[in-house]
Amino acid sequence: MRYHTHIVSSLAVGTGIAAYTPVSFTIAYAAGLTLGSLLPDIDEPNSYIGRRSFGVAKQVNKAFGHRGFTHSLLAWGAITIVLLLQHFSPFTLGLCLGYAFHVLADYCSSQGVPLLWPFSKKRYRFIVTYRTSSFFETLLFYCFLALFIYFLTNGAIEENRSFFTFLFIDFLE
Repeated sequence: MRYHTHIVSSLAVGTGIAAYTPVSFTIAYAAGLTLGSLLPDIDEPNSYIGRRSFGVAKQVNKAFGHRGFTHSLLAWGAITIVLLLQHFSPFTLGLCLGYAFHVLADYCSSQGVPLLWPFSKKRYRFIVTYRTSSFFETLLFYCFLALFIYFLTNGAIEENRSFFTFLFIDFLE
């Protein structure tokens, strides 16, 4: 999946969670969702995040390859346990959710993901899959974008706050 589809799909699902649970949709939470949606691809030097990693992506790729450790339940679990138990905040919650949504999205791709790495290098995938950069992925992007906008305008942001207030005032808090 391309980086912008990862971002929009994670924001859409994360906004839906905020609309129907006590989780607050804040700038910090949205930033966490965005970063988390990109983080598993730190294992690919040519990815959006990999090109901005100051060489870290090359080292991770050399050690684990693309869609190896960083796309496993072990990596997600370790990051989630450390961040949520030691540094719980809207940002870290968003980051952990965004990371999980990225792995789930790649699970639905034709390449699949090694969920049980290091115990198994087998790549698991959903029954119905898509190919990266395909028409179906583009369709998914626009569906998730519409869903994101729907949730933003229908309950993700507290009723007494406007979208303008969310963007500008909450950022300063």
